[in-house]
Amino acid sequence: MSNKHTPILSGATPSFEMFMSRWEQLVTEHPRLEHLIQPGLDLAYDYYGRMDCIRAYVIVMCKCEVFLEDI
Repeated sequence: MSNKHTPILSGATPSFEMFMSRWEQLVTEHPRLEHLIQPGLDLAYDYYGRMDCIRAYVIVMCKCEVFLEDI
């Protein structure tokens, strides 16, 4: 399977970080909408913190780093 056609877990964290960064930027650009954006961002922060506790994320990220060092 190619990661070009199939999403892979090692791409989840960078994608999620990009999503959170954009929402943080939206709060800065549109302060009047903060009361609508912030609850979703709070949930995203909570989920992001839990990713460290999920073995699959930790294992994949370690494997991905080892793989990239070999290239």
